[in-house]
Amino acid sequence: MAKTVADLNLDDEHITIGIEDTIQEGARRMLSITGGIVVVLSHDNKVRGVLGHNQFLKAMAESVDPTTSTCAEWMEMDFLQVQQKDTLKHVLSEIKKRSPQAVVAVDSNGEFCGYFSPSDYQEASNLVSTLRSVGM
Repeated sequence: MAKTVADLNLDDEHITIGIEDTIQEGARRMLSITGGIVVVLSHDNKVRGVLGHNQFLKAMAESVDPTTSTCAEWMEMDFLQVQQKDTLKHVLSEIKKRSPQAVVAVDSNGEFCGYFSPSDYQEASNLVSTLRSVGM
């Protein structure tokens, strides 16, 4: 039986924010987690982009007003969207092909349901290797 994205715990290492929220609010939220990214969502819970440390640093380096500049202006849009039903083998293959800045999981309605973090990537790689070694 192939393992899927739904078999992983994708609830950690991220926090969400609205597309119209300010960079200041994004930075506050980023500080509330120990690592990971801020996932920028539209009003209908669809992923529109992600903010990592580099996006916040770039905004500050360009002296933007963090109280008026929005997350939409600074978010990274190079992310890979995967379905919960996708096999880990398929997802790992897609990540290798594209090398996206982030990988996010969505449900059957296309709504955000988790962030596929670097530690999730490692866990997925280990699971796929284990299944391969036992002939699955």
